[in-house]
Amino acid sequence: MNWGVMLIESKALRIIIKGAFWGCIALALFILFMIGNFLFKIYILDYRFDDGELHPPFETSINNEQP
Repeated sequence: MNWGVMLIESKALRIIIKGAFWGCIALALFILFMIGNFLFKIYILDYRFDDGELHPPFETSINNEQP
């Protein structure tokens, strides 16, 4: 047999290709999760994005005590 045919038909090559395929899918899902988490914080939780950092929203407190 030719060594090229042996390489293409080997189980090791199939495992490497499947691993790369599923690894790329996992990486893409991770990136989508990170983008979704960022957008969730910006639009839903009202975080501020200033100077390259996320800052939590201001909590306003109402003080009803009379001096």
